[in-house]
Amino acid sequence: MGEILEHLKQLAPEAVAILKRRYHILNEVQFSQPVGRRALAAKLNLSERQLRRELDFLRKEELLAVVPGGVVLTARAEQLLFAVQPLISEAMGLSNIAAELAAGLNLCKAVVVPGDSDSDAAVMLDMGRVAAGLLLKALQQNSVVAVMGGWTVAGVTEMVRGSYPGVTVVPARGGLGEDVETQANTIAARLAGRLGGAYRLLHVPENLDPRALEELLRDQRVRGVLDTIRQADILLYGIGRADVMARRRGLSGNDTARLLTRGAVAEALGNYFNASGEPVGKAPSLGIEVSDQPRLTLSLAVAGGRSKAQAVMAALRRSKGQVLVTDEGAALEIRAILRKINEER
Repeated sequence: MGEILEHLKQLAPEAVAILKRRYHILNEVQFSQPVGRRALAAKLNLSERQLRRELDFLRKEELLAVVPGGVVLTARAEQLLFAVQPLISEAMGLSNIAAELAAGLNLCKAVVVPGDSDSDAAVMLDMGRVAAGLLLKALQQNSVVAVMGGWTVAGVTEMVRGSYPGVTVVPARGGLGEDVETQANTIAARLAGRLGGAYRLLHVPENLDPRALEELLRDQRVRGVLDTIRQADILLYGIGRADVMARRRGLSGNDTARLLTRGAVAEALGNYFNASGEPVGKAPSLGIEVSDQPRLTLSLAVAGGRSKAQAVMAALRRSKGQVLVTDEGAALEIRAILRKINEER
């Protein structure tokens, strides 16, 4: 695909520009739908005249439909966005950055989507689209999928389409302290519904006293769910900044300060890591551990935004064989850090 794209750039560079522009229009419509022309033009920094011409084309191709309140994507457009996303990343030179990240972080694979989710929330759709495709590719009819909570993982779930009645979805770890819509239990049930599969829930709060956890383990229902979680062959999770996640997990001010004093910059799977990727703290809970990741068929981390670059690096530096889906903002910052590290050696 890379060679063909280079030929296209030489022969018809305007075609690549049009491809990018129309892709961004469809992506923004999906994020904001229904959306009016003026609002869409402002978000995309296009003139209304230029946008009107593009919208007319996309409607004729049955990629957009007009409804009260503006335009929405058609099912055909949703399928097309999945299909052309790799081409967009290739056209923007992001595949080379992804390869550099994969080598520098010892990953099986990295995928970088255009944009920075810190400044453009629609970029989250792109990350969700890519992650959903990787998840579906790894699924077997009897797979057990473990998911963490958070808005990023919830966004991936919304992009999943499939029929896998033999699949079971479970929360990767206990955790009832977050907003209901982003709890791992809620996401597990939602993902199972979109796959036509089954789910099991783990009703265990984060940060429980170890003695309370021991007591919970005596409950046969909790043990049964944990047994299913330990059978997981696919893990989908997000990575967060340590300071942000400590607050979300309900840690006290003193506990948060202690973590940050130890150098914590990242949180993943209930573990806190310093910049070197060393664990410096852990939220007491039940479920999948970092040590479980090597045995998994797919361990898929999804995180973007330049502000998360250091956190992504820290969470992945000492783990091997994982897959990362991120955005251009985080990827460029991670690449700069990796290059600086290499220069200092």
